[in-house]
Amino acid sequence: MRSLFRVGVLLAFVVAVVSCGSAPQAELDAAQAALDSAKQAGAEAYASDAYNRAKNTLADAKAKVEQGEYDAAKTAAIQAKDQADQAKSLAESTKVRIRDEAQAIVTRVSNAIGDAGSAVNGAPRGKGADGDLDQLRADLGQAEAALGDARSSLSSGNFNAALEQAKSADSKLNQVQSDVQVAMKKIDDWKMKNRPWFEL
Repeated sequence: MRSLFRVGVLLAFVVAVVSCGSAPQAELDAAQAALDSAKQAGAEAYASDAYNRAKNTLADAKAKVEQGEYDAAKTAAIQAKDQADQAKSLAESTKVRIRDEAQAIVTRVSNAIGDAGSAVNGAPRGKGADGDLDQLRADLGQAEAALGDARSSLSSGNFNAALEQAKSADSKLNQVQSDVQVAMKKIDDWKMKNRPWFEL
């Protein structure tokens, strides 16, 4: 009876050692799959902090496996999967927000560039602002080029670049709109200064 008891205790000990002595491979695999899915969703670019946090937690889980700390490794792997899932969700929502913001700027600037171009092209030459008008046309060309880049980036799904390019076009356009007023003032001043004698 006593020997039977010892065998039972020994078997229980072996089972405990075996159950505690294996790496949490299923949890590690699930965490890695979630991290890969987050990366594919653009988390590196659109949720970099959350993605790196999940990546580091998974690396910590793997390090714990190497040290034989399987329970801690399992906990870390589960945490890494949760963090990777959150990074994916954040990336997807951020991409939509940035895309919509870039598209709104592109639409607004597209319309305004046409108006600015009409103002510049309609300004009379030889009225004291020819150099300013030439510069304004060059600046409008730069704004249109940035706008074209933003459209291309939107089409290719590179929304971070699209937003920066759209903002660049918007900034250049704002400068042009301000400078148009300066050029028109020069033209008005020239007209006033060179009025015919009978209008004085």
